Amino acid sequence: MDFSEAKKFMVLLWKNFILKRRRCIALVVEMVLTFLFSAALLAVRSVIVIKKNGPFDFAAQPVDEVPFYVTASLASAFPLELAYVPSRSTVVQGIVERVKMDLNPQMKVLGFSTEEEFEDYVKEVNNSEKVLAAIVFDHDFKNSNDPLPLKVKYYLRFSNEKKSNMLENIYEEASWLTDFLFPPIPSVGPRNEDEDGGSPGYISEGFLFVQHSLDKAIMQYHSGQAAEMLFSNISVYVQRFPYPSYYHDFFFMFSGVFIPLVLVCIFSLNHLTLVQSVVWEKENRLKVTPLFL
Repeated sequence: MDFSEAKKFMVLLWKNFILKRRRCIALVVEMVLTFLFSAALLAVRSVIVIKKNGPFDFAAQPVDEVPFYVTASLASAFPLELAYVPSRSTVVQGIVERVKMDLNPQMKVLGFSTEEEFEDYVKEVNNSEKVLAAIVFDHDFKNSNDPLPLKVKYYLRFSNEKKSNMLENIYEEASWLTDFLFPPIPSVGPRNEDEDGGSPGYISEGFLFVQHSLDKAIMQYHSGQAAEMLFSNISVYVQRFPYPSYYHDFFFMFSGVFIPLVLVCIFSLNHLTLVQSVVWEKENRLKVTPLFL
């Protein structure tokens, strides 16, 4: 900052000091409000108790149990659908049929040539409610009988409508939060205390079961009887990492709402004073620029 800029800054400070001195009542009100808000904040700090929570240990959850809504759809007039891409591969079709038998033998399996074709299908009315998931293999099959490579690349596409509520005719839309590596607002303590991990529902919505069943089918395709014997003698479980004890201070939640409100109230007085001075100058024609025609 050069000398001229510093001089302008000092003149501006002197002008503000003169305005404050001329409006003693507003200055006193600002000081009193600042003191009251600070005292209220300190009083709340002394009242709110810091609570200790935890530690948390979560039970293991099986991934080879079919979600209840999948088996309950046996009596439904519109059973769930399982989609796959690409439809021209007989190997992919056979693997998806194995997954279907694990899920629900009466499920309807739909094959699509491209992923765009599948997207057009689910965009139609009510189709998104019926499709449980889409299994998309990221391989270029030249012919229908091409084998599946040992290094398999696939991904699962689930609907954002929670299927676990479909028995109550409640279709709740919820994001799978795949656009975040971490929560946008970090929470103090575990994200939730649900044994199955809670939202978005990787266990309750059947994501892990479909993934586990698909992996089994791929291993059985490559290893045959050896893979079947392996999975007949083991059960796969997933378990959340334990979370240590932590201190939950509700003052941070309170201050996150209270302090911005205090700042707005304090600085709004300056704006009111400024508006009042501008209106007073206009009424008294102190800054009217004459026009010469």
